[in-house]
Amino acid sequence: MSEKFINTSSLIKSALSIMQRDAFVQIINILTGVIVARSLGPEILGIWVILSLISAYAESFGRLKTDISSVYFLSSGKAKQEEVLFSTTLFALLSSLIIVLLTLWQIEFIQELLFKKSELDFTTELTLIILLIPFEFLLLNYSYFFISLENVKSFNKIKVLQAILNFSLIILLIFYFNLTLWALVIARMLSTLITLGYSWNNINRSGWIKLSDRWNLSITKKILSYALNFYLIGIIGSINRLTIRSLSALSLNFSQLAFYNQGEAASRLMNIIPNSVEVILYPKISKLEEKDAALEIACVSFRVTLLALIIVGMTLFLIANPLIIFLYGIEFEKTAEVLKIAIPGIIVGSSCLSIKSFFEGKGQANLIPKLQIIPVILQILIAYFLINSYGLIGAAVSFSLGSALYGIVIFVAFIKINKLSFFRVIPQIGDIKLIYNISVQKVVNKKWQ
Repeated sequence: MSEKFINTSSLIKSALSIMQRDAFVQIINILTGVIVARSLGPEILGIWVILSLISAYAESFGRLKTDISSVYFLSSGKAKQEEVLFSTTLFALLSSLIIVLLTLWQIEFIQELLFKKSELDFTTELTLIILLIPFEFLLLNYSYFFISLENVKSFNKIKVLQAILNFSLIILLIFYFNLTLWALVIARMLSTLITLGYSWNNINRSGWIKLSDRWNLSITKKILSYALNFYLIGIIGSINRLTIRSLSALSLNFSQLAFYNQGEAASRLMNIIPNSVEVILYPKISKLEEKDAALEIACVSFRVTLLALIIVGMTLFLIANPLIIFLYGIEFEKTAEVLKIAIPGIIVGSSCLSIKSFFEGKGQANLIPKLQIIPVILQILIAYFLINSYGLIGAAVSFSLGSALYGIVIFVAFIKINKLSFFRVIPQIGDIKLIYNISVQKVVNKKWQ
């Protein structure tokens, strides 16, 4: 059996494991959204979307991404586990504490900016969401640590535990304690803190050097230097993702914002497939010394992802209206329109995530921010015009176009830089057979376990 087949087979098996976890987590999240939408209504949901923007902006602009950078160094065997985790934890704490101090200092301004359409005061809720930021950073830090070791089992458990806790607490707080917005805030806090404690306790520290010796200035500088690329990628990607949501928050009413958010979230269900591949592909490529082997595994990943996204996207498009009405109720029917408009852009953009992982895994992450700039600038201009002119539908079109532009630029760069034939990235019959054989093998193995 060739090494090429073994690498590809191992990648897809790990991706399938993560995909199963993501599917379960997404089902839990959908059920959570259904309960919140039906119990609290679109206006409360819209307010929660705005509150959640605080965490989203903190993660995008404040987190230094040293945790993502560390995956490259750990997977390629360039550093010790305990030294890397010490450095990334230190950066997570320092950066998050700075964010907390700055946002609390300007909390009155933030309250006025985000909730100028409401006469209610949400300062207390905002404060708690802000204070949660350091714990969310640490949880992300541990998640990337597990995936750098290709410890898929622990990585999956973290995500599943947090989703189940959040779902259970929301049900308890809404139906037993009759809370509304506070149910979402408390559930978010407790699910994060409990999962963080589990993650910390689940780390295998056997054979580690003592704490006082874990500071390695050399490896810390290297991690921070490479993290700069991921930080820029994160900022530009977040502008790409959050611009529409932010413009919508300023232009649309709470109900329209809820429709957009639910439609965007539903379309991102399709990201289960590329995200599962991307998560395991980055450390896998980091381990491969031969560029040809890395190119092959990246091409196969792209082809398989594109095939799966087309099938899932067409199915979701056809059932969008009845699905949304069944889940959320007739008052959320406009969400289906957002979903159908978003699907084509998700197919194009998300299929290229595996290509992005190739650049990251080969130490070429510095290329990605340069490639992102033009699509993001175009999206901001398009979003500003379309949202002001067409409201909710304009926001959906902007999201779809932005996703597609991002994917196309990454795809073209991958082909040209590596001088690949276009036919090498077109899905083939062999890709379908590969997915089928590995899926069947996984089912058979589970049956006999």
